[in-house]
Amino acid sequence: MGVWSACTVLLIPLLCGLSHGSPDLGLDISIDFVTRNNPNIQSAAGMVSITTSDLQGAIGGYQLAKLNGATNLIVSGEALISLVGNITVNVNDVLRNISFVSSNKQTAPSCMFGSMNATMDRAFASLDQASTLIMSIQTSTSSQNTGALTSWVMMIQTAMTDISNYLDQLYKGVAAIVASGQPLTQFTIQENINQAVLFNLAGAISVVTTAEKGLTTTVRAIRSSFEQSGNILNSYSNDLNNALNSVNNTQRDYYNQVVGRISSYQGKISWEFGWGVTDIKNTLSRVNNFVFDQDTSQAAQQLNISIGVTNTAIQSNSVIIQSSMQSQMTQIFTGAEAFVQTNVKALLPVIDNSLFGLAATMSEGGAFASNCNIKYGGAIKNLENNMRDGLQKCFNDYANTGYTDSFVSEYNMVIREQTRTISNRINFCLNLGSNSSPKVIKLGIAACLAETVALSEALMKDVSIQSKLVVAMINLESLAMVQRVESCAAILNHGLVAKAAKLDQLLATCQTTNQ
Repeated sequence: MGVWSACTVLLIPLLCGLSHGSPDLGLDISIDFVTRNNPNIQSAAGMVSITTSDLQGAIGGYQLAKLNGATNLIVSGEALISLVGNITVNVNDVLRNISFVSSNKQTAPSCMFGSMNATMDRAFASLDQASTLIMSIQTSTSSQNTGALTSWVMMIQTAMTDISNYLDQLYKGVAAIVASGQPLTQFTIQENINQAVLFNLAGAISVVTTAEKGLTTTVRAIRSSFEQSGNILNSYSNDLNNALNSVNNTQRDYYNQVVGRISSYQGKISWEFGWGVTDIKNTLSRVNNFVFDQDTSQAAQQLNISIGVTNTAIQSNSVIIQSSMQSQMTQIFTGAEAFVQTNVKALLPVIDNSLFGLAATMSEGGAFASNCNIKYGGAIKNLENNMRDGLQKCFNDYANTGYTDSFVSEYNMVIREQTRTISNRINFCLNLGSNSSPKVIKLGIAACLAETVALSEALMKDVSIQSKLVVAMINLESLAMVQRVESCAAILNHGLVAKAAKLDQLLATCQTTNQ
């Protein structure tokens, strides 16, 4: 480039003095291998419009992947776009300048070479960047494609060096003719401009355009592979988000089920306990008739106190069991949710690895890549759905809070019978007579009421024990429920890990055997 730069500075004033020149680089005479004969410079350089269009078309409309995957696909795609841009803009600007100068008839075309030096510098600067760009592309494509890119770029770089050297020699010849002041004849041209220089310049230009045609084919192949890989990653990202949202929705539905179950249980318990208290309270007005009778006063007053204690005990047990159930069933949800989320976190890297491996297979674009994708891609891309369906099944089959319905229903029946027994016993005693009955009857009523107090105390102890028992049963069932979910999720986890590993193995084998 040093010789080329020095010659340009010296020759521009001389060459621009040739006004109204012919197509042949400022000389009013046709020159072989410039605009005539085959090859010729004008024809070779004119191919730049076609090769530029083809190369730009090979990358035009390419949408970068949204995810890098395991191969840094976004960076590789950006590098591929930059490489094509450097060739079609900076390198091909040199050929466009040569094409214009060699075909322009209105203005002394040699003057156009005044910008050639800077154009050539930009071209070589772009070619110097190519190796770095190819290294970025290499992370997402095959060594075969990388080798092809490197070969085409090296071919272009070598040819561009030749073009620079031949242009230097051409300018020296033109300068010699201008400086000699001799008439422009074929003899003076042949004496000062070596025909081999013109021939070789046309050939070097053709090498660049030919290499760009090969580069176009390679870029198309890489772009296609990158797009397939990007589509897999984008589809996976969407499917995974949908799968995770579905799992979250299942958990939310389960949470709503737990909340609804708690509310239902609390309502049932409150209802049954409330009716029990009401039944007992309804006897108070009749008991009060015996409070002021000398024979029944003490027993009636004790029963009144007992009824108050019993009602308080019933309400207290109701609050305790409702609170215990709410706490325990909330723990059910928390435990099941935590284990499922742990499984999701454990499975995601496994699924990522398989999907990224499939995406890498497609971006590398091996000979069997498409067939391997057809064979195993569907199963690999379905792993996240397998996870979603499996976890939903674990919830639906093993986390059903309905298992505890029977405990609460039976408990309510027992409580209802206990409170009904107390109210029935009180009514039985009061039905034995009235405060106007004979003394012996009233003494019998008093004894009956005293026994009812003892019965009520005994039954309330039973209610307390039964309340603790039903809470313990719900606790045990809740623990078993969480363990069933954990066991189901663990089996799913191991199964999917094994399936993913097998698919990875099959995909790797397929890339070399097509099987």
